[in-house]
Amino acid sequence: MRISLGHLEALVWVARLGGVSAAAEHLGLTQSSVSLRLRDLSDALGRPMFVRQGRGLHLTPDGSTTMAHAVLIIEQMEKLYENARPQKIAGTLRMGTSEAIAMAALPSIINRLAEAHPMLKLDVAIGTSADLERDLLAGNTDLALGINLHEDPRLKVLPLGEQRSTWLARADLQLPDCIRPRDIGHVPVLTNPSPSPMYQQTVNWFRTEGLSPHHISVSNSITVIAHMVAAGVGVAILPQRLVEKEIAAGEVVALRSEPAIETSLLSAAYRLDDWRPAINAALDVARAVIDDIHWLEPA
Repeated sequence: MRISLGHLEALVWVARLGGVSAAAEHLGLTQSSVSLRLRDLSDALGRPMFVRQGRGLHLTPDGSTTMAHAVLIIEQMEKLYENARPQKIAGTLRMGTSEAIAMAALPSIINRLAEAHPMLKLDVAIGTSADLERDLLAGNTDLALGINLHEDPRLKVLPLGEQRSTWLARADLQLPDCIRPRDIGHVPVLTNPSPSPMYQQTVNWFRTEGLSPHHISVSNSITVIAHMVAAGVGVAILPQRLVEKEIAAGEVVALRSEPAIETSLLSAAYRLDDWRPAINAALDVARAVIDDIHWLEPA
């Protein structure tokens, strides 16, 4: 028996949704049809794809290997159909982004997407990585561009590159050109609230010497943080590309640090059960814009 796309779709959706009933509802088939496809697939490959644990079905090691191939095949078939039957991408796409990406790239992303797909409406939400993950999993957004997004079996997470950061301060604070945690323990530190990537970068850097910031203030807005640093209120770790103009103008100085600051990984994420062409369209435009402004370094 030859393996068909229907066999692979049954495997993928039973694995993703945890059972035959949910997969059948998603695929618009009867439960017996899905069960038959799984049985035929197992017979064709000569090994079982699932094992029952409690009330759910879980992939066997052979099933996991087959699943990885099946996902790639299905994604390529989706692209083949899209290219063979061009369609106007329409509707509404809800995208969440980090504030730094919103400031650096969002206007260009909106303009390019509108030019390429005028029938697609883009709704945007800006927030911390924790906000982006929560909204994506809750179905409040469809695509997220955020820092250090967590792997989740319900999501497809695509690393885009590293966002480099630097310690930033006003020159008249007279800090060393290369700072260590003990050099700025007395200086107020500004950051996003815990458990944001910026907060973790900050406290982890101090912990390398067994220290913690003496005085730490938090804000959800990196724009506010950058403004406060420029006003001499304190120091902060900020995306280096975001503050290049302020550094060039002499408003603030970028400080070398020992140890180096942890790098942050910018990723895109969407739900595995949402394969709409609009998501790929928005992701392609976002990648192109981010590449054009040289925001990231290769991961």
